[in-house]
Amino acid sequence: MQTWKRSSEVGPGDGSEPIGGAGRSDRGVILDRVTDHVPPRLLSPLPQTPVDYHQLLRGPRWRWWRPLLSLLLVVGSVLVAIVAIFAVGASLEDFAPPELGSVDDDISPLSTLVLDLSLAALIPVSGLAVWAVHRIRPRFVSSVVGGIRWRWLARCVLVTLPVWAVYMVVGVLSDPPASGRPDQWVLLLVMAVVLTPFQAAGEEYLFRGWLVQNVGSLFRARILGLVVSTVCSAALFSLAHGSFDVWVILNISTLAVAACLANWRTGGLEAGIAMYLVNNVAVGVVTITVGGYADSFVSEETTGTALEVGIGVIVHAIAVALIL
Repeated sequence: MQTWKRSSEVGPGDGSEPIGGAGRSDRGVILDRVTDHVPPRLLSPLPQTPVDYHQLLRGPRWRWWRPLLSLLLVVGSVLVAIVAIFAVGASLEDFAPPELGSVDDDISPLSTLVLDLSLAALIPVSGLAVWAVHRIRPRFVSSVVGGIRWRWLARCVLVTLPVWAVYMVVGVLSDPPASGRPDQWVLLLVMAVVLTPFQAAGEEYLFRGWLVQNVGSLFRARILGLVVSTVCSAALFSLAHGSFDVWVILNISTLAVAACLANWRTGGLEAGIAMYLVNNVAVGVVTITVGGYADSFVSEETTGTALEVGIGVIVHAIAVALIL
């Protein structure tokens, strides 16, 4: 999906209004003639011609150093956010009811709250990095139209729900969980339904939003930018989960690649958010109510199999086909 820069998206007189009176093939030539005489600060940072989602940051004011500076800002902001949220979570241990547990307990409600809030914080971090460095409004991290398309997001969720419902039922029947429900399963279940969507969206905004746009802007060739940004997204997203097992990395990468391709085809994060949201909520609800919650988290000790990778490819291929 591609978009035109709209005159309503910036203030009047900044040189960003669409150039009229020319066909699509002539716009690049006319734009070059106009921008030769316009001060850089008056140019719109958004592209003046239709572009794919992953090249939305490559506008007239793009410079090679902006992606690097944006990376530094993201790293610093993520560290600050994580330290601050974990510090608040640790301080709550002295006042919170004992049922909430400790931040050191991976499956306690308190540690789950801290983790979900830390990942949800990636949404404003991604927007800040795009606005502060690339000078583009944060809403363009969501989609090429400048914001989340809520009805489209809802549709993506609805069409992917049956896929994961079948996937989870088959998984439970073929490999019943060894452990039972966690102690505070009711509270954890509420958190899985309420907080997990924000956690999933946060990861999508960082790995399929900011990262893909930041890397994609480095390349003039759109297909090369798509391939490189997808590889970077899949690799970093998989490694961020903590396991270095090759099958686990490939399994997690199936979601990343599917989300990148869906985002490219639809022009926004909604499809990727839907798949990851449905996956995480489904896993959370099933493992909390049926059992196996502690084993549902990926850690350094987690290992996988080629069969799991194959199933992941099939599930995400079906989901993308239904979405598109």
